[in-house]
Amino acid sequence: MPCVHPTAVVHEDAVIADDVVIGPYAVVHPYVRLASGVRVDAHAILGGDPQDLSFAGGVTWLEVGRDTVIREAAIIHRATSPDLPTRIGTSCLIMGQVHISHDSQVGDRVVVTQRTALAGHVTVGSDTMIGGMTAIHQHVRIGRRAMIGALAKVTHDVLPFCAVDGNPATHRALNVVGLRRGGFSAEDCRVLRRAYNRLKSGASLDDDTGLVGQLAEFLDAPSRRGISAFNRIREVA
Repeated sequence: MPCVHPTAVVHEDAVIADDVVIGPYAVVHPYVRLASGVRVDAHAILGGDPQDLSFAGGVTWLEVGRDTVIREAAIIHRATSPDLPTRIGTSCLIMGQVHISHDSQVGDRVVVTQRTALAGHVTVGSDTMIGGMTAIHQHVRIGRRAMIGALAKVTHDVLPFCAVDGNPATHRALNVVGLRRGGFSAEDCRVLRRAYNRLKSGASLDDDTGLVGQLAEFLDAPSRRGISAFNRIREVA
């Protein structure tokens, strides 16, 4: 049986794995799926109606993947459409007072730091780190293993493997630290740095294979917001 604190409120239509832990005063609304190993800390609120004026009611879902931790007072809303749930991947850390809005898609092993806000329909790739008190505009796409600096205002898409910062956020560098921590080789970093510098200079990519191919695929995918600009400060490895 799930371990649910007596002060928590869990709706009977929530679908909760047997080993989920739900802390004091947390609220789990109907149409929420919590996978095995999920932990929900005090005062978190999961699966409330989307804050979208077009939402007309009905059954829509929030899904949280296995071993994800949702810390104190975080708020995550369910989707506006039954076709695709708001989704948080596996082994994520959603820190305290984070707000993740309707229809957002968060990949695996993502860290979203204190008081960050994701607007509706945001997509975050796996292994991404989002710094504290960051604001992310609706429909923004963030590629995998990206790094978002704290206090950033992200209004356009963020390339995979890259770091952005500022208000508005601009591409500042390759996410070398994140790549090294993820086990990427020196040669991987060299290849990605060359691709990054080509894009920064205004040139197009000259390779569509391997890691550079992932950059090319991201650039070719549909985008509502366009790609964040490149900051012209020289990159420091």
